[in-house]
Amino acid sequence: MKRKERARKLRRSGYRVLQWFFTVFFLALAALMVAKMGTDGPNGAPLGLTAIFGTIFVEQRILRSRIILSPGDVQVVNAIFEYHVEPGAIKEAFVDIRGNMKIEARDGSEIFVAAYSGSLIDSFVGSADRAAKVVRNHVAGKAAVSDFVIRRKCAVSWLSEIWLVAAVACAVWAAINNS
Repeated sequence: MKRKERARKLRRSGYRVLQWFFTVFFLALAALMVAKMGTDGPNGAPLGLTAIFGTIFVEQRILRSRIILSPGDVQVVNAIFEYHVEPGAIKEAFVDIRGNMKIEARDGSEIFVAAYSGSLIDSFVGSADRAAKVVRNHVAGKAAVSDFVIRRKCAVSWLSEIWLVAAVACAVWAAINNS
């Protein structure tokens, strides 16, 4: 009996560490700000909390980018958009001269992979090259598909959206305090 193949996530390990480090750092900064400024008064803590929670939202969206390889789908999750491509529709996974990983479909279209965008450290470590090789190995041997659709939709990251809701709530709180 053949075992069902599990989905595999490709994500830089440094992103995970940075994501939680910056989140904790900004939350500590928010707690310090509330302790020093108080919660009432014009442009006090509510306005600062709006900025901090908005920053955490953006940071979480960027650092949660990844590639998910499953048997019937290659999913590229960037900060804003999420792409779904059949493995047989992928012509090549490569790293360009700037160190950015891209996936080229058989129709010539390219998908930018934000999880492995070029960085100075990556030019020495080579994580983008290794990720491109893993994607190439995943699609190797899959039957070429000529009739395919690259599905693009807005990426949803519930953990990130929580911070956006918190930022909006603090903005409303700041607006109420200033009126």
